[in-house]
Amino acid sequence: MSIIPDELFKTKSLSAKEVEDYLQTHPEFFVEHEHLLAQIVVPHHQGAAISLVARQIQVLRDENQQIQRQMQKMIDAARRNESLNAQIQRLIIALLGATNVEDFFDTLYLTLQQEFNTDRVTLRLFDMPLQDATHRIECAEYDAQVFSLFEAVLKSREPICGRITQEQTTYLFEQEKMGSVVLIPLGSPQAQGILALGSQDVARFHAGMSTDLLSYMGRLVSHILYRWQVV
Repeated sequence: MSIIPDELFKTKSLSAKEVEDYLQTHPEFFVEHEHLLAQIVVPHHQGAAISLVARQIQVLRDENQQIQRQMQKMIDAARRNESLNAQIQRLIIALLGATNVEDFFDTLYLTLQQEFNTDRVTLRLFDMPLQDATHRIECAEYDAQVFSLFEAVLKSREPICGRITQEQTTYLFEQEKMGSVVLIPLGSPQAQGILALGSQDVARFHAGMSTDLLSYMGRLVSHILYRWQVV
């Protein structure tokens, strides 16, 4: 529908491009002809025609709702991070109270299962011998074939969340099936082990999760482990 008064078309037939150029050159047009805004109609997404004013109100309302959804996502993410940070603090405080490597592993597994609501927690060290821990499964002798299963995450030194391969699941959790898993590299400057959190719930850990605080937790756990590392 034309948005230029009929008088402007008496001497010349204007193209849509000319109308567009005119309005861009004279942005004050509708300020001087405000009454036209109520007469202009535009297609509605449901097929009916509505006034330009109504359409502008609808656009502003949609934009406002989108902004509100984005803000809510940011607030939810901040709350999750705050909760995760508090969980990590409680874990580290508990681990610092461990007096030997046996106590360390017992505290690590129990606290992670309680704080993170996980079904299984497993730690494996591939090249990081610990004092008085050679008998523990966590400190198994280096095996190139096993190491290759986790080589990608160890090289990246970044946690991964979601589904893992059947071979990885079998090695970490034996015959127990896991719906979703978090793998956190341990060790510095090179990763030398894996801390794995497993859940039966497929939605518990997912690829879209933020991993910054999980990386932070991995570094803290690694530093505490150094207390018992064989040098």
